[in-house]
Amino acid sequence: MKWISLSVLLILCQNSFAQNGLINGLDAQVINKKSYQLEFEARIWNSTATIDDDGEEVEFAEDEGFSQMEGDMLLRYGFGEQLELRGGAIFRQVKSTKEEASKSGAESIRVGAKYAFKPMGNWHYAVDLQYKLTLYENTDYVIASDIPDGEILLGDAGNSYHVKGILSYKTRTGNSLNGSFAYVGAPNNLSAELFYDINGKLAWSTFALYAGLEGVNSLKNDPYSSEPTTKPPQGLGESRLYNSVNRSYTKPYIGAYKSFGRVRVGVQGAQVISGISTDKGSEIALSIAWNSKGETSSDRKLSKFKEYDLEASVIKVSPRGKFIKIDKGISQDVEKGQTFDIYKTDYFGGNELVAQGRVYELGADWAIIKLSKKFKKMEIKSGFTARGLAN
Repeated sequence: MKWISLSVLLILCQNSFAQNGLINGLDAQVINKKSYQLEFEARIWNSTATIDDDGEEVEFAEDEGFSQMEGDMLLRYGFGEQLELRGGAIFRQVKSTKEEASKSGAESIRVGAKYAFKPMGNWHYAVDLQYKLTLYENTDYVIASDIPDGEILLGDAGNSYHVKGILSYKTRTGNSLNGSFAYVGAPNNLSAELFYDINGKLAWSTFALYAGLEGVNSLKNDPYSSEPTTKPPQGLGESRLYNSVNRSYTKPYIGAYKSFGRVRVGVQGAQVISGISTDKGSEIALSIAWNSKGETSSDRKLSKFKEYDLEASVIKVSPRGKFIKIDKGISQDVEKGQTFDIYKTDYFGGNELVAQGRVYELGADWAIIKLSKKFKKMEIKSGFTARGLAN
């Protein structure tokens, strides 16, 4: 646990700034309205021991082992300013070494939604709902010897859902702390569970480090709680990841993200260090995500095209960037004191609001604008667009 503690401490103590939503987005935030985010993650899990229903650990022998590979695809859509919808699917392959059993196939599909409340200062809040459906069924047997040779299941079959609350705190420097707590209705006639995930993130403009702790606590309402040995066996191989009785686990993790424009790649390592009715082991995950811009809060708040009275081009910028000169003046009805918004535009539809100012001095075909607000840490250059608001 020392490496997790040191990582979280580093995250809380650093001072950095990031404006990239792919990098410094909070767990309690949704993606931009009308934007899409496509994510794919590949995970590899290797069990090193099983933990029985009493919490006793049993190490694997040399000829024993269990591994699992997953491909997880997720599509997120910004339905509104505060609402995000999503849908996803998981493909899974499992392999048991001693039993010489393996199986692969489509494991599940899921749909979900997240609603983010209006932030209160640096605090952000959200609720998250999800419903998941597996694409297979498992067979219960009377005794373990009835299980056919080579049979192994993909996971816990059946429907599941969660209701989650999310709390995030974002510092002035762009770093964050996040906490998620969920009630989980588990599949395969398992006990309902309480899920938690607490993490901290240190974010730069295109790079982030994060560390956290994920876990599950059982509500201990499995129908076989009093006599777990009477639970009908299933084809588990050497593993106890599935068909558990009141399972619980603790899993610290650490990871990093790097963005390249609208693409983000990531790597994460995790390890189950304790639990009940589950496996100990380690997991590594590689991910890639792509995000469309959509409609940002700055666009909604500051863009007012229908109210703009005229448009001009920036032709000169003062050495300190406090004043700019545009190519419109008195002959184009520019007035002293008139407000202008300064945009960075391009041929590909880019339209970023950078600054705002008022007309300070006028000529026949030019005007000097004194900047009063900057919305982005960006150098204003000749060729930027100035849009004037009607007085």
